[in-house]
Amino acid sequence: MKKQSALNKHITIIGGSGLMGQLFAKYWRSAGANVNTLGRNEWNKASELLSLADLIIICVPINETCDVITKACEFIKPNSILADFTSIKQSIINHMQERHSGPVLGLHPMFGPTINSPLSQVIINCGGRDTEKSSWVIDSLAEIGFTIRIMSAHEHDMAMSFIQGIEHFSTFALGSFLKQQNMPPHQLFSIASPIYQAKLALLGRIFDQDANLYANIIMSDAKRIELIGAYIKHMQDWLDKLKTNQHKEFVTEFNDTGKWMGDFTHQSQLASDQFLSEFTSIFNLK
Repeated sequence: MKKQSALNKHITIIGGSGLMGQLFAKYWRSAGANVNTLGRNEWNKASELLSLADLIIICVPINETCDVITKACEFIKPNSILADFTSIKQSIINHMQERHSGPVLGLHPMFGPTINSPLSQVIINCGGRDTEKSSWVIDSLAEIGFTIRIMSAHEHDMAMSFIQGIEHFSTFALGSFLKQQNMPPHQLFSIASPIYQAKLALLGRIFDQDANLYANIIMSDAKRIELIGAYIKHMQDWLDKLKTNQHKEFVTEFNDTGKWMGDFTHQSQLASDQFLSEFTSIFNLK
């Protein structure tokens, strides 16, 4: 099948004044599209910018997404593609399909707005309705250089519960605990091995971001909160075992988990060795 492009397509990004909206506006303009942005205080332009668009992207905070979809659908023509960039897919896709009778597309960029290049950056495509009519959107993103991964909305939301729920919360909790214990990470960094220096660098990176963004991500879905609760219970169960010095059970669980991960453990060892070689060079740690 011949690849389609965004050339001369009309795209409106709602939330386009934000950093992520600006990023995609830049890339689609470079691909020949006519891109307009619609900011929070610009709804007087909604009728004009939305009614003419071939593609409307919802790129706003998670807690505002459904309300914005409802407002936008008052102006969207039936054959326009309605898409979103939020990190929850099933409920958002359902809401778009309820409000818009035309093509619907659930997308999730797996990166922040500060990337220097689209190469190796993943966008998850969860489909929606009449996806064949959205093929030019996917083709144009791939042509720009993004890597497209296809997942069902359910699979995506389960994965994000771990990636954006458990992982972000664990990072937040560790940073908060270091603060409570008055243990500055830069002091730990100066004496840690490269692998733990890398972990501390990632910790510091998170706390250099927008707190509201991470609060919205972590608290965006009740299922994420439930999973965090299950994770904390799992940790408490293991704390109880550590208190009773269950060394053999720890070793068994460690080995069983490694076997369950399979080849991923060895692949991770090789990849992290390469990463650490570059990391130590950047930080002049050799």
